Amino acid sequence: MPPKLRVALSELGDMPLFSTAEAEARGISRRDLAVPVRRGLLWRVARGWYSSRVDAAAEEAHVLRAVATLRLRDAQTVAARHTAALLHGLPLAKTDLTVVEIAKQPSTHGRVAKGVRVSEMDMETIRPVEVEIPDPGVAVSAVPAAVAIVGTALSNNPLAALVAGDHALRHEVCTREQIEEALTSARGAKGVARAREVLAHLEPRHESPGETLTAAVLRRSPRTFEPQVWARAAGHDYRLDFAIREIKLAVEFDGDIKYTSPDVMTAQIVRENNLRAEGWEFERVTWSHFEDEEEILRRVTAKAYECEAA
Repeated sequence: MPPKLRVALSELGDMPLFSTAEAEARGISRRDLAVPVRRGLLWRVARGWYSSRVDAAAEEAHVLRAVATLRLRDAQTVAARHTAALLHGLPLAKTDLTVVEIAKQPSTHGRVAKGVRVSEMDMETIRPVEVEIPDPGVAVSAVPAAVAIVGTALSNNPLAALVAGDHALRHEVCTREQIEEALTSARGAKGVARAREVLAHLEPRHESPGETLTAAVLRRSPRTFEPQVWARAAGHDYRLDFAIREIKLAVEFDGDIKYTSPDVMTAQIVRENNLRAEGWEFERVTWSHFEDEEEILRRVTAKAYECEAA
């Protein structure tokens, strides 16, 4: 017979992150916590830290792990690289989130243990900042957003850093000059040349991670696509994600946000019909298409030839 729960989970409610000490203050012992953890009703985030968010998405789970990890360390420890980017509220894509990145001075450079990497950084130069994490409602220390973006490019995936950078510039989380300063500070680091090459394409006009990734694919095309192009049709001004005006070819990234309701879907259909009536043609990109980026290029190239021949 499985062990019984001595305390109902309703005693905890929705607890994105709590410690054993906080649970014990409410009369819930470590033994009480062990049973729901085994049953998959609670998640052990880190030593002495738990969460009721057992179905948390990868990004949310990483943030919770980061907060718990920082709580277990001394006050001189800060979030770094892609972990800091997430704590700053920046989106990522194509990112390995299995390792929480933290840094302190001094520390053992590059040491990884139990999914946490501790690196060495000059805190006086970096000047960490306090970041408010709305859920679970705490503040933690992290490297500045620009440093996090460059660090992500160096240690994880440059395209992930580009996604974060586009969002940061669009929403004024940091400036292009601050990112350039962070790149300069990283001079000589492994991967900095690649990071600089990718981050040269920062574009705040991109409205979503999908648009940033689409732009990265389109840059490999012999054609030049302009982002956020306005076109008029049926008395309306419509914005196209990417376009070649001369041949009236639009490439659009379709994320889930565009189809949140029947009314939104109807408006999208009317929009496309109006633009087609003015001679525009469309090629669409979805998240699944990024599994074969060469196929995206082939489809876009074929559509461009069709538009030119029309």
